[in-house]
Amino acid sequence: MSGKEAFVRYIRKTGTSLGVNIPLEVIKVLGLKENDIVRVTIERIKKHGKN
Repeated sequence: MSGKEAFVRYIRKTGTSLGVNIPLEVIKVLGLKENDIVRVTIERIKKHGKN
């Protein structure tokens, strides 16, 4: 199955890594399951915090 969805999410700290959760709607639309391989493109749209 090929498909493409875009969404905006905050980066969260998970242990010693940073992560982004995939929204349930996107999981359903694309039929994603654990261990599927997906392409992820990261684009900063707004700087958060002090800097």
